[in-house]
Amino acid sequence: MTLDIWLVAAVCFFILAFCAVLRVIPGPTLNDRLIAVNVAATLACAGALSLTVSVGDLILPVLAGLLACIVFATTIRISQVHRGVVP
Repeated sequence: MTLDIWLVAAVCFFILAFCAVLRVIPGPTLNDRLIAVNVAATLACAGALSLTVSVGDLILPVLAGLLACIVFATTIRISQVHRGVVP
């Protein structure tokens, strides 16, 4: 039995993304929450790319890219709407 290093890297990225999502819940400010969401999306995309190398399925990076575009566009819009609000 061999250890697939890409699968281990993907699992580590997903664990780190989950930890970033946990940071969203108690975030003291809106900016802190938005940064945590962006970090979680970036780590999830890195995990999806690592999983793609491990599994060989090319639909994963497409889905990860779409998810990243949606998340990043949403956080940009939220930051523009709440620009003048001081927490």
